[in-house]
Amino acid sequence: DPALVRSLAEVGIAFLLFAVGTQVHLDHLRRVQKGGVMGGLLQIVLTIGLGALVARWVGSGWTSAIFFGALVAISSTTVAVKLLLDSGHLDHLHGRIAIAILFVQDLFVIPLILVLPLIANPSASSALEIITAMAKATGLLVVSVLAGARLIPWLLDRVARSGSQELLIFAAITIALGSALGTQALGVSAAVGAFLAGVAISQGGLSSRIGALFSPFRDLFSLFFFISVGTLLDLTLLRQELAAAAITVLLVVAGKFALVTLVTRLFGYRRKVSIQVGLYLAQVGELSFVLAGLGLAQGVISAKLYALMVTGAIASIFINPFLVQFGPAALEWASRRKGLHPLAADSRREPH
Repeated sequence: DPALVRSLAEVGIAFLLFAVGTQVHLDHLRRVQKGGVMGGLLQIVLTIGLGALVARWVGSGWTSAIFFGALVAISSTTVAVKLLLDSGHLDHLHGRIAIAILFVQDLFVIPLILVLPLIANPSASSALEIITAMAKATGLLVVSVLAGARLIPWLLDRVARSGSQELLIFAAITIALGSALGTQALGVSAAVGAFLAGVAISQGGLSSRIGALFSPFRDLFSLFFFISVGTLLDLTLLRQELAAAAITVLLVVAGKFALVTLVTRLFGYRRKVSIQVGLYLAQVGELSFVLAGLGLAQGVISAKLYALMVTGAIASIFINPFLVQFGPAALEWASRRKGLHPLAADSRREPH
């Protein structure tokens, strides 16, 4: 049942981003805010432009092309964080920069979802609804960061004093799903709400303990995400549009890698760090599937563009682990062959 699998996948994404949020310390993000926040915004703009050119090449109008570019600009938090956790690099410099950029991309989804009705059906009433929804979303973010950062750690500390691990897990699940449902009710992605709840918990002293308790939930439900992605692949269209599909995959993997690496370098980070950030973000993410579905339903993109985005996303998700594992060694070999400054000489221990 694909619908059931996708529902379980949404829960898995929420749990995964909640667990990630518990390990994201705001002081760490502040140290990379220049490269993470400003770099993330610049990367989004450049990728939208590149993606729009590809969409125009396959015959789409400018509105659909720009929306397609926005879809491929968003990387997969699920995939990138899973790879960072498995490699133990989540708290390394390139891991913190990658998380900061992913955070900016996830927040970028909020205004994109809100402006979809106006894109599909421009009118004064739609504009007013968007302004109202934006005000709600802004208020939600302010409450999450200010009130949540104080209230939630205090509440969990009181629960932890009871000595019951089961009660602590139940309280954490309640906070994660409660925040996810709250943001969803406001028209914002449930995954963003769960992530904000995790960030609020990370400000307290129980973040590591709760993150460890959530590992089984995170790994179990994230499997459903990858299953749900597989059910979206249209092999018939892939055969019919093989050239366009290949260009889309090249855009996502090579184009995003190059753009993220370039942007990170522009903000003063070493070549090795910039390349590692680029490798971890060279794919399309779960929120793009949500956005693409909404765009297809409202007529903003065609079925052909939707299928191309899904094909590019699935291929990039499949390729990304191999890219992260073998990419640095391949680039090291290529740099030595061309007589360039080797990456190994730039591999001083990264600050934590």
